[in-house]
This record gives sequence, structure tokens and C-alpha cells, in this order.
Amino acid sequence: MWVTSSLSNRIFLACTLLATLSFGVAFSFVNANATKEAEADLRRALQESATLADQQRLTTLTDTLSRMARLVADLPKLKAAVETGDVPTVQPQVDGYRTVMQADLLRLYDRNGHLLGHVGADDAALPDVAGPQSTAEYSLFVPNRRGPLQIVSVPILIGTRGVEILGRLTTGIFLDDQRALWFKRVINSDIAFLSGDDAISSSLPLTPDDLRPVLRTGAITPVTIGGVEYLALARPMQSDSASHVPQDPPAMLVVLRARAEQLRFLNTLQAGLAGALLVAVVLATIVSYAVARTITRPLAAVTGAMADVAATGDLSRRVPVRSRAWDDEDARLLATAFNALTESIARFRREETQKERLSSLGRLSTVVAHEIRNPLMIISASLRTLRREQVTPAELHEAVADIDEETARLNRIVTEVLDFAKPLRFELGDAALNDICRASAIAATAGDAEVGVAFDLDPDIPAMVTDGERLRTALVNILSNARAAVQAARATPSAGPTGGAGPATATAAAGITVATRVHGGRVTVSVRDSGIGIAPEDLAHIFDPYFTTRRAGTGLGLPIAKNIIEGLGGTISAVSRVGAGTEIRLDLPLIAPENPA
Repeated sequence: MWVTSSLSNRIFLACTLLATLSFGVAFSFVNANATKEAEADLRRALQESATLADQQRLTTLTDTLSRMARLVADLPKLKAAVETGDVPTVQPQVDGYRTVMQADLLRLYDRNGHLLGHVGADDAALPDVAGPQSTAEYSLFVPNRRGPLQIVSVPILIGTRGVEILGRLTTGIFLDDQRALWFKRVINSDIAFLSGDDAISSSLPLTPDDLRPVLRTGAITPVTIGGVEYLALARPMQSDSASHVPQDPPAMLVVLRARAEQLRFLNTLQAGLAGALLVAVVLATIVSYAVARTITRPLAAVTGAMADVAATGDLSRRVPVRSRAWDDEDARLLATAFNALTESIARFRREETQKERLSSLGRLSTVVAHEIRNPLMIISASLRTLRREQVTPAELHEAVADIDEETARLNRIVTEVLDFAKPLRFELGDAALNDICRASAIAATAGDAEVGVAFDLDPDIPAMVTDGERLRTALVNILSNARAAVQAARATPSAGPTGGAGPATATAAAGITVATRVHGGRVTVSVRDSGIGIAPEDLAHIFDPYFTTRRAGTGLGLPIAKNIIEGLGGTISAVSRVGAGTEIRLDLPLIAPENPA
């Protein structure tokens, strides 16, 4: 059985799927928009972090370093030391001012570009960009294994009327891993500094190859570092406080933010939405099941009542109709319609039964009027004969005989009517079917030497458990009709057995043949006659009460036989052709039901 074959299952599944689809669409919409908005917020935060990092580098590092370099270059003590051109005199000044400036590198040159003193980053090769006699300030980034080295170079000038160049002061700071970590705390994002192809420092363990995708695009680009996905934005590093010297490739500042860390709240939101979706689906399932039950429970009650009516025929069965707020109105209408239908059918059945009773009473009245009036007229005539003063012995004998015959006829009519009207009671016991057939034939043809009965009895038929007396009554009625049919055929000169219904030659000679056969747990009894046959339009009514085509018949013989046979658990059928005879076939169980109807 398919799951969707039940109405309650279809309603339940439809409501559940609809609720799931609705909440699923809502979940997807909210999740998609939340993800989109979170992604946009992440990109905005990344751009803000990059701007803040560049501002911090300029204000906190580059501008401060430039101002400090100008102040130191303008100190008289430093100028006096540089003017001597003596390295032992200049070097102590370099060591002291480097500590004051908190620089990673400090170098002093004379007016000819010769190095007078230096401290820090001895391996750093600094290009002479401006020349020894230049008064220009400049800033540039120099690659180094510790990371990009940002240097600021200012001239050392003297003179009040004219400007005289004494030398040049060059200082620098490393943008190394330690400064990258400091920037990370300030901007709340990871950062990397690049200068050249290999010089790199960062707050993350990475290589220049990890950042090549973002360096090529120059836009916000997803990169994967150590199995973690980041969004990265690269910006060139420039100086606003001194003349910046163009570099190829330029020094770059790269800001990175981890997607998972920044979108952690989105996971919480998605978990909340998933939980809400699950709760909503469970509630929708419960509600849809309750809704389905409110519809299908009355339908189940209606179908159960239908099954009871079909099994018992009891039209008084009713479906309770409730008017609770949550009950389905259509189901209530269906239950009300079913109750109205059964009431109407019961009423129509009562009316039909009444009509049938009236019809039966009318047919019975006809039988009584016809069948009883004739015997009464004969009895009345016989009584008038007996009242005469002079009655011969012959007339007396004939009158008494007529009264006796007609009295027996009236008794037979009353007996048949009563037998048909009253319920049958069966007394089951062992019986020999072949013996019953012989006894029935003798009773049905007693006093009639013209119509004989031939037997084709199966000797293998075992003893039956049935009501032998009732079965004999049924067979006598059937054989009596067969005898009458044969007598009518022989009384008609043009009529005669021509076959048709299958009677054998013995049937044609004797008039009636009774045959028995056993098959499995049942037996059949066949009564064939070579009578006038039954017209097709009458054959369908031969088992109807009071239906007869004989002037002297009551129309109850075959109906009584049918009631007996069916009460014993058997069936009765007829085959006939006009002028060819009739065959009545009985099919009976070897063991009748324990409670025969």
C-alpha cells in the first residue's frame, strides 16, 4: 500500500511539506541576505582596517620619524660634530641620537657623501637618491631580511644668509614582525608588509607566494593561508611628510581578515535559524497531523458505519455528528448526509416491504378467491344433492367423495400458504439422498400410472447431514410440478419431447428422470421432465411466491422448495425450453450448516 493512498496521509504529508517548504524558503532567504550583508560588512571592515593601518603607519611611524630626523639634523651639537669630519667625534653622537630617536638605523654623511658614523642595520645597502649636495628630503623602502626598512633622509644645513650643506642624516625603522603584531592590535586585523620580491614581514606565518593573488588584482581577494580562508586587500605604502621616491616594485601593505572568525556570528545565526526551522517543522507536523485527524476521523466513522451496514444490513447504524470548533464542517456534512441516506433507505425499504406485503396479499387473495371458491362451490353442490329426499346410493357415494376430495384440496392450499409464511425449522441428522429421491418420487406420482420416474442415482454418495423430511418436501413439490408438466404435454396432441433441455431417452419414455451425483463435499440432484416447458418470460419468476401458470396451482410449491434448499446451504436453478421440457438442478452440501437459515 502506498503511503499516499490514505487521505489522512496525503493531508498530513501535504501540510508538512508545505510548512517545510515555506520555512525552508524563509530560512534560505534570511540566510542568503544575512550572508550577503555579513560579507559586505566584512569587506567594509577590511577597507577600514587598511585605511587605519596606512594612517597609523604615516602618523605614528613615518611622520614622527621625519620630524625627529629634522630636529636632530638641526641640533648645533650634531652640526659641530659633522663639521669636524672626524669619525671618532661623530660616532658617539650617532649612538646617542639613535637611542633618542628609537630608530633601527642612523647614519651621518659629510658634504661629500662620505660616511662619518652609523649604527644599526649594518647590512642595509642604502641608495644615494638625492646626491651629497642635494637639499631634498626623501623617503623610500629598502628590502631586508627582517622586513621592509623605511628610511627618511634629510640634509644638515648651516648658514643665516645662505644655505650651506654640511652633510646628510639618514634614519630608518624596520616594518618587521613585531611591528606587524603591533599593527594587528591597533587595527584588529592581520597585516603584512612587502618590499621587493622576498622582503616580507607579517603577523601571520606566510610567504610572498601566499599573497601574490591579491598583489596581482589590487582588490579584495580571498586567499587561503594554513588552511584558513582570508579576505585580503593590498595598498602601496607612501609618505606624506617627505618626498617619496618611486619604487619598482612598490612597497605594499596587505591587510587580512579571516572569514570564519569574522563570520562567526553568522554561524550562530544559521544555527538559530536551523533550530527554528526544526521546531517549526515539528510543530507543523503535529498541527498537520491534528488537522488530518479532524478530517479523517469522521470519514473513518462513516466508512466503519458503511462496513457495518454492508455486513449486517442494519440501516439503524448512525454516525455521531459533533459540532466542536475544531471538527471539519465538510466531514460533519458527510456524516449528516450518510445518516440521512440510511434513514431514507430504511424508510424506502419499509415502504417497499409494505408494498410487497400488500402485493403478496393481493396475490394470496387471488389464490384464495380462485382456489378456495371452486372447492367450496363443489362442496356446496354436493351438500345440495345430499339434502334431497330421494338420493340414490350412487349419488350419495359421489357427493361424499367430492366433499372429501375438495376438503383435502382446501387443506393442501392452507398447508402450503402456512408453510411458506412461517419460518422454517430444520432438524439435522443423517440421511441417504438416494432413498429420499425414491420416496419423493413415489409420493409425487402416487395414483398416477401414466407418468413414470426413471432414476440415475450415484451409488457412491455417502450419508448426508441434512433435514431429510424438509428435503423430501422440496423434492415432492418439484416432482409434482414436473408430473403436471408431463401430463399437460401428453394432453396436447401437437406437443412432445423434442430434446432441447437435455432429457435422455429414458426421460422421454418415463416422463421424469431423477439423477444424483457427488463432487467434492457437495451433491447435485437433477429433476428432468419431458413436459411442455416454461416460456422465457416466465422462467425468471417461477420461484416468486404465488406466481403460477396452472389454473389449479397456488404458486407456492417452487418458492417453498427454494426456501428449503437455501436454508440447507444449497442452491436451486432451472433450465427450460418450450416444448422440450424442464430441468431443475439442486446443489447441496454433504453437511448442512449448523445454524441453517
